[in-house]
Amino acid sequence: MSTNTISRRKLIKTTGVAAAGLALPAIWTGPATAAEQITVADVGGAPGAAIRTAFYEPFEKETGIKVVGVVHESDPVTQFKVIVDTGTKLWDVCMVTPDDVLRLTNEKDYLEPLEISKGPDDEFIPGSLMPNWFGFSAYGIVMAYRTDTYKAAAPTGWADFWDTAKFPGRRGLYRNPKGVLESALLADGVAPKDLYPLDVDRAFAMLEKIRSEVAVWWTAGAQNTQILQNGEVDMADTWSARAFAAIDSGAPVGIVWKGLYSVDGWSIPKGTTKLKQAREFVKFCMHPERQAAYSNIVANGPTNLKAYNFIKPERAKVLPTLPENLAGLTIRDFAYWGKNYAAISERFQEWLLMGGKKG
Repeated sequence: MSTNTISRRKLIKTTGVAAAGLALPAIWTGPATAAEQITVADVGGAPGAAIRTAFYEPFEKETGIKVVGVVHESDPVTQFKVIVDTGTKLWDVCMVTPDDVLRLTNEKDYLEPLEISKGPDDEFIPGSLMPNWFGFSAYGIVMAYRTDTYKAAAPTGWADFWDTAKFPGRRGLYRNPKGVLESALLADGVAPKDLYPLDVDRAFAMLEKIRSEVAVWWTAGAQNTQILQNGEVDMADTWSARAFAAIDSGAPVGIVWKGLYSVDGWSIPKGTTKLKQAREFVKFCMHPERQAAYSNIVANGPTNLKAYNFIKPERAKVLPTLPENLAGLTIRDFAYWGKNYAAISERFQEWLLMGGKKG
């Protein structure tokens, strides 16, 4: 069997898409022709629903091009590579991170160039546009705390997270070195501009100081929201939208806008037969009105700052790319993590097994 005629059954077995819930494109029976349909892989869940409302449906209405949304695995790189290598063309656009982009281009180039540049009125945040990727959804890697625990004085930075005498309470940290090591270094006084390359030994020394105070090593965004909601922890690192989800549910939670930000975005698999339509879709997602619609549904920030012209002030204040919030955030260095993640992650997991509490 040639790689160009690989069966869907074999692809599912190879990539694990069945277990991950990746929907295979259904046969389109509407009025659009095959050339008027693209398949876009996103993260699913609440963000996926927001993406459909803010991008897929308006794009179809404006262009007549149907968007079939499917869900990719939490780490889509293996799926992405198999789809390109086998020529199955199941995706025309995929939601990936800058870290993923590096992994998809460091040995073999799996990405089509976007051939898209910003418009004269666009104002994009740093790190949101590359030749083969456009980021539309920014999230903060910040600190959240229970306002009912810290009534007299609230934490204002990562040094306070490590100050268990002044701010006693149960801590939560992400069970992943990305973001956690940077937070440890910020707590130890490293200036944001000097974070990279990370002083890994120094970061682990800081983590050792707080190990006994970490009640939960959380592993998923929903868990992070839950432990903030139910008071299982008094403070935790968080993805900003997850902290806002706790706030939106009525939990007494505050956010400290100090830390990092990263961006999710779109890349196009090499070899798609819908390249023109895929590029048109990505360009559509650059529009400030569309990004505003997305950020009005989920608390991820627009990358086109012109979107704030279409977002109410009370909503804007919970978004990481609002200029006053963004001022306290540093973009996570995807090139550094792309090169060093495997080794650091192995060390991090070994360190946890040697005594870190499990969430």
